[in-house]
Amino acid sequence: MTDLELLAAFPATGEAGLVPNDWERTEAALGVTFPSAFMRFLDVFGGAKFDDFLRVYRAGADNLNADLLTRTQQARKTMATTRPHIQKLLAQRGTGTSKLICWGGTDNADMCFLIPHEDYRKWAVLSVIGRGSEYDLFEGPVESYLLRILRRDVLSDVFPDDFPDEAPSYERHPHI
Repeated sequence: MTDLELLAAFPATGEAGLVPNDWERTEAALGVTFPSAFMRFLDVFGGAKFDDFLRVYRAGADNLNADLLTRTQQARKTMATTRPHIQKLLAQRGTGTSKLICWGGTDNADMCFLIPHEDYRKWAVLSVIGRGSEYDLFEGPVESYLLRILRRDVLSDVFPDDFPDEAPSYERHPHI
């Protein structure tokens, strides 16, 4: 099974089925072409909330608090004016805050990003704590990162000790 399939196998509630995403508008506005693996991830999990804590955004969500484009534009501004250690990390990777893609966030204001790279196989996941300097850097796709976090294979410096729950689950909200 793929990591996406393993992640989808966690107990879930809510409306099943593929999630509508506005890829054309979002890619054009952000000046990026998303890897097909990330698009599949959002087509399955866009709008979902894991353990009632971590929300995955959706491209074209009606709720601007869950819209990938809106959240990315806001987060890019925030990251450009704060977090010099993250700016330095990104510069070492040959990129900057203006390229980050904010794919999710938590109730504690933690932000989950993709760090794009010209080679789709080298896109990485960056999670940044809402208040403080902690971050996680994961070399790999979002679904692999999230699966490892939920299984506690990767211990996060960003998320609280009680996330995930002993029996992780998620709630589907494809039309949020």
